Amino acid sequence: MGELLVPVRTTTARLDPERDDHGHTFEADHGSPASLVEDIRSPVQALGILNTRPSQEALSNVLRWLQGNKASRDGFDINGQTPQAARIIYVLVNDVLPNHWSGIRDGANRRARTMRDPVIYSLSNVAGISAVIARMRSLIGQRDIEEEESQVRLTGRARLLEEALSILESVLVPDSFVLSRWSDLTALFPTTARRGLIWKELVALLAGGRVLSVASEADDIVTKEASTVRERSWLSDGSKYSVWIGRNLNRFISKFKERDVDAEKAWAQMLERALTVGHVDQVVEATYGGLVHGRSQSVTMDHVFTTALKGSTRRTVLHSLLRVLTKIHLSSPSALSREEANIRIGGVAALLLEFVRNEEDLVYMEREWLSSDGVLQDTQIRRAVIASLAGNVENLKTVLSDSLSAFGDKMHIKHTPILHQEGTTENLLLLAGYVHRKDPQYIAQISQSSLYLNAISNRIAASSPRASVLGMYVGTAVSELVDPVDKRMNFSSEELATTEGRRYLGLTKVQDRVGSVEDLKAGTVATKELEKPARQTSVARQAEPRSSNNQAAKGSRIISIEEIESEPESEDDDLPTYAKPDSDVSDSDEDPTVINRDKPTAPVYMNDLISGLRDTENHDRHTLALAHASSLIRRKASFGTEVIDNVQELASILTGLSDKWNLDNFQELRVQAMIAVLIAQPLEMGQWFSRTYFNGDYSISQRAAVLTTLGLGARELAGYGNEDAALTKSDQVPKDTAFPSKQLPPKLHALYASKDMAPLTTASKQLEQSILRPMALNAADALTGPNALKIRTFSSRMEVEKKRTKPIPNALAKVVADGFFLPLIGRW
Repeated sequence: MGELLVPVRTTTARLDPERDDHGHTFEADHGSPASLVEDIRSPVQALGILNTRPSQEALSNVLRWLQGNKASRDGFDINGQTPQAARIIYVLVNDVLPNHWSGIRDGANRRARTMRDPVIYSLSNVAGISAVIARMRSLIGQRDIEEEESQVRLTGRARLLEEALSILESVLVPDSFVLSRWSDLTALFPTTARRGLIWKELVALLAGGRVLSVASEADDIVTKEASTVRERSWLSDGSKYSVWIGRNLNRFISKFKERDVDAEKAWAQMLERALTVGHVDQVVEATYGGLVHGRSQSVTMDHVFTTALKGSTRRTVLHSLLRVLTKIHLSSPSALSREEANIRIGGVAALLLEFVRNEEDLVYMEREWLSSDGVLQDTQIRRAVIASLAGNVENLKTVLSDSLSAFGDKMHIKHTPILHQEGTTENLLLLAGYVHRKDPQYIAQISQSSLYLNAISNRIAASSPRASVLGMYVGTAVSELVDPVDKRMNFSSEELATTEGRRYLGLTKVQDRVGSVEDLKAGTVATKELEKPARQTSVARQAEPRSSNNQAAKGSRIISIEEIESEPESEDDDLPTYAKPDSDVSDSDEDPTVINRDKPTAPVYMNDLISGLRDTENHDRHTLALAHASSLIRRKASFGTEVIDNVQELASILTGLSDKWNLDNFQELRVQAMIAVLIAQPLEMGQWFSRTYFNGDYSISQRAAVLTTLGLGARELAGYGNEDAALTKSDQVPKDTAFPSKQLPPKLHALYASKDMAPLTTASKQLEQSILRPMALNAADALTGPNALKIRTFSSRMEVEKKRTKPIPNALAKVVADGFFLPLIGRW
């Protein structure tokens, strides 16, 4: 039997080194610190000490061993991402630091102050950050502590979260954190594959938003449960956190003096993920801090590392960099003299030239920015970009051609905001001046091309006065460049003589010189002291007095005409007299040229209704179609197949309809029409509206209209339509307003159709049915004699079954379930 008793495992009792068998505490004799460090020979021993709830001295010795010489640790490294290191970090974060961190953070004694750096060193790795994040998530998921169980408000979960947040802040606070982690990974893992996997995990933690999201939630809980006002953690502030990532990436660049492909890829991965946090400008400004503040020694490596980014990320960085340069150097032109402004523009142009360095992709992005996003930026930064591109005249010609195409496009003139058109006009004039100085013949050819002539013609013929004036500016400025004095274009408009007109005409003479990056050092403006760009807005332009309008008002005087009545002659007695014609509201206008006699009529077919709803440019037709949509759909729902054939198209148009004309009752009319479409085909359209609510690309108001349609449509199918009519401000379609072909002739219809009853008559009818009818039935029953004399006849089962009312199938339940309820629940 002895060989059958084989030991499975051996368990050692875990005793508290600071308590005896009776539970009394005592000061454990751990010996000298040097002896304890010598006693720890492996990570298993260190883990065993941490598991025994170590004292401060024992913990200090373990931390010193973890941070000590690698030779004394037999090659073990806490940053080595091994299972043993992960277990030590887990015990350190979850069991040890919650008891010791408050003393280490506050520096209660000398030993506690010396333990801070070893703790931070042990947690400055992917496993350490992940362990702290995991602990914070577990604490966030726990229930709040009961009020009666805690005497101090800032206890329990809030206290533990605050300590974990403090640990994470201490680990991440240095600006060299990312660079140190890359150096550690390079030293520990020579192979690219494993190093790349660990770096991706670090990127996901820091730049992917994990640290920011968990820290924000933890900070909210701590702030809510704090008894006093406390300063929020910088880890929970997206803007400050983005600046911290940018500073780390900037320090990362500053270390390298020559090409390092692996480092460039690692840096690019971190920056690409950091730009998704939501604070792009803060990340870019901190990352390219040396570049934007005029330190030329950092421009070379900034360019090298930027070329490692993807194309879309490079575009985002370049656009953000232009915004940052505008904010720092070119945001207060009104407070600068012309010479100082020109120096700053030249410095920014030199910086861009050094940064781009004729990189084909970056040059293309600069040209694209001038034609798209750049038109909404300040004129100063556009001047700097054009000056940086001026070295190659072909770049300027390309942007000039694109700007001219957009400037003369009819859709651009009609629908693009005026501020956007003004930026395009300024770009066009600046580029025309630069190209004319380098290639005058090209501008002469452009001025005679159909593209240019059509652009000026479309501008002059535009309905917007502002768009027409911009066309005059361009036409006059280009004519001054290519035409002789006696043949120049002259519009004889006072707009050209205003301050703004002279500014636009002078843009062709602007020529910015490329300066030096060092010129930006003395011109750096603090962000808090920035002033808004002194650009003329459309409101300011409207406030300018226009003498032409005043003169027109003075010249349009109404001369009174005195009518002299003469006595009728005898010949007029034979003329017949005619009745006075009916008054017409349109004829009351004094100007007959503005009278519109081609007024649209109400739609009578689905095709007319659809075209009217789509014609958003014609106010009268669009409004009339929307007003008659509900009644027309309801009338034709059971007549022919027009509604069935076009029901989904109608629903799509109505759902995506926008209130272009700011109609007072737009929402009510649209909901009425959508409900009419739903009632026409409840099963099919109920599923369509449910699917559209979840999958369609619609706004919040449009989705709310879909939900309103589903709710009110279901109630109308159930018979509650008249009660809900007040919600949509609509009256249900009366029974006597069916489609005209189903009505009697007018004379018979007036004779037999029931007329609408007055409210008093309706109330009396309801009282009659609720009060008088039961009384009449009881009186008739009493006249038949006493109940005792009444004979009950017994019928056979067959006769009873014949008289029994058969149950009516609940068709509404099937429609509502399959068309409304189940699609909404299934897609939730």
